[in-house]
Amino acid sequence: MRFEIEENAIQMMEEHLSLFKPHAKSADTKARHESVKRPPLATVEIDLHGLTVEEAEREVTEAIARHQLSLEKRTFKIITGKGRHSSSGRGILIREIYLFVVHRYGPWIERIEESPDGVRLGGEAIRGHFHVTLKGP
Repeated sequence: MRFEIEENAIQMMEEHLSLFKPHAKSADTKARHESVKRPPLATVEIDLHGLTVEEAEREVTEAIARHQLSLEKRTFKIITGKGRHSSSGRGILIREIYLFVVHRYGPWIERIEESPDGVRLGGEAIRGHFHVTLKGP
């Protein structure tokens, strides 16, 4: 069996293959479209200064419920304060609210910072807040 190759076989093959390549303009448009992402959702601050543990738990629950209606993950900055104004001199919210969030929202937590109560310098908390990112429902 003998095959004959036409002189312009390479050109014909390139033309055939070009039918399956996206045009430069459409490929560029597609790449641009795919690279456009929605901006990340803003971090929601929940300030609990001056609240009792029960009030703070209710505030956290309500604030998270208000913002979790979207199907996207959301980051919350929960501000407990350092506890300087507590009668014991060591804040209660700083410890209790962190534990509350871990227990109540554990399955939905994508990321959470270390408890601010666990990071102390000279007996005083270094920061009076923590960030938690919850997955969408």
